[in-house]
Amino acid sequence: MPWSRLLRQSVPTGVLVAVLSALPAMATGTSGAWPDGKELAGRLIELARHERATLHEIGRSAGGQKLRLLEIAPAVPRRGGDPAVLLLANCEGELPLTSLAAVELAAAVLAGGTETPAAAVRWYVLPVASPDAHDRVFAVPRASGLGNAAPVDLDGDALEGEDPPDDLDQDGLITWMLVEDPAGTWALSDDGLPLAANPARGVPGRYRRESEGFDQDGDGRFNEDPSGGVDIARNFPHDFAAWTGRGGRWPADQPETRAILQFAFDHRDIALVIVLGEANNLYRLPVVNNRGDTAALVTVPWRLAGELGLEANAPYPLDLVLEAARRYGRRQNLTPARVRAMLSLEPMNRPPIEDLVWWQAMADECRNRLAAQGCDTSRLAPPLPGPGSPAAWAYFQYGTPAVALDLWSVPLPPPVAAADSTGSPVPAVADTSSPRPAPELAALKQRTEQIGLPGWRPWTEVTLPDGTRALVGGPEPGALRTPPVAEANVHVDALLPFVLELPGWLPRLTVSAPIISDRGSGVYEVVVHVGNEGRLPYPTTMGTINRRPPPVVVTLAGADALQENLRQVLPQLPAGGAVAVRWLVRTGRSERLSVTAEAPSLGTVTVTGGQR
Repeated sequence: MPWSRLLRQSVPTGVLVAVLSALPAMATGTSGAWPDGKELAGRLIELARHERATLHEIGRSAGGQKLRLLEIAPAVPRRGGDPAVLLLANCEGELPLTSLAAVELAAAVLAGGTETPAAAVRWYVLPVASPDAHDRVFAVPRASGLGNAAPVDLDGDALEGEDPPDDLDQDGLITWMLVEDPAGTWALSDDGLPLAANPARGVPGRYRRESEGFDQDGDGRFNEDPSGGVDIARNFPHDFAAWTGRGGRWPADQPETRAILQFAFDHRDIALVIVLGEANNLYRLPVVNNRGDTAALVTVPWRLAGELGLEANAPYPLDLVLEAARRYGRRQNLTPARVRAMLSLEPMNRPPIEDLVWWQAMADECRNRLAAQGCDTSRLAPPLPGPGSPAAWAYFQYGTPAVALDLWSVPLPPPVAAADSTGSPVPAVADTSSPRPAPELAALKQRTEQIGLPGWRPWTEVTLPDGTRALVGGPEPGALRTPPVAEANVHVDALLPFVLELPGWLPRLTVSAPIISDRGSGVYEVVVHVGNEGRLPYPTTMGTINRRPPPVVVTLAGADALQENLRQVLPQLPAGGAVAVRWLVRTGRSERLSVTAEAPSLGTVTVTGGQR
């Protein structure tokens, strides 16, 4: 069945696995059978015919292509408003599996039941965040790492794309090239795998590694300025790495990034961001910030000291300052974590330790699902979200929980265990006596030679225009991050259902009936408990630090406040817990009282009356 027909059928997630498994791998490489941008757009247009779905154009790429985002309304809208999930896929542009998975996830949401976690929220799904780069996956010759259509001058000569790679062996792919060079730092193992030279261990350098091609502009460098532009997955504001070429000139200088940011800031109902791409922050957790030595002396600046009732610029033990924040900092939303950040005790590129509780629980659940599906085999470890990544921006700056997931990497063979004298297996110990090729390259080559899957090209000898000999071959473009279509279900079958259940983690706002106590002389105390029935706090501790998203606001109506303001702000609602809110008021009839709790991504809850 061609993709053009498959993508016009609304199929549940489980059906996707069987369909993908039945498709043959194309001899042209790992990308040959993937749906291109037009096919994905056609699928989105079909899905938008559903009564709960709306297709939006949120912007244009650097090459002028539409950024199509599918909005899916909840199956049963809540009276006070619905939280939303923003799903971004394929910001790199080179991972067609993530784009297809995002479209099929949207189809599964629309085809699923009305009582599922996925049906209880609003979805904003952007399957192709970098359409220009996605198109390059289908170009001939096919290369990797080229980015969007924005012109980039990587070699700083005021010219753009004047020295692109060349398909020397005419196989339609731009692969590795090992150029003979006595000063090179690469060698080949006996089985034809490239490895770093190590003369001290008897492996001298024989080659210089380049991208396939030759020096077209005569400056002595190979393919140093290929055509192509910016990697959108490196162009977001948080921890942006300047002057990297592929990351952009400055944060969000690309129209794709700005369109995503504008959409996110215009939709304050977004409570969770999910990024399908190369990175994964559940496979291994990010390094968190420790509280540090609470007995250490810190100097409190005057503005913070005034809010905490302390003397400005005087040294205090950190634990005393944090205790003052717990007692007196509520008016200005001065949580202990935010106070630590204001005292510059924590760099803002690591999560605070308080967020590790839910992060660890989410990671454990993800791993358990993979294990249940038999997908917990040894694999190439995915990277954490790097500088300028959308997931890091969403968590550190936008203030929502952010889940980054990769859908596939090269499965590595398990280490061979030895046996002791009793026959019991003992842990395998890595052999460091001689340099070894990277395990992912060895696994890729083995899969091609023994199973017949595409991904590795045999070395072909070529002669460059200057007479230098070189070898062309090795991993195909994208082969380490994108599977052949025939085995695309390796992680999709396990991870897509997990993604569909993630909305069940979101905070859910509740308000108890007011309890009214007579304090005499016409004065009453009104108490309500504002609760959170979700598995995530609101906001995250990182969110309390950067004050995004807005906190829960609780408002009392129908009485005159004597002590507290009628409008109170709750710095944070704990997961599965509640916060008591009190007022001293003058009031007449209790049925006139009403208490409203609201936050943009939690909706609004109002209770009336009360118990005396």
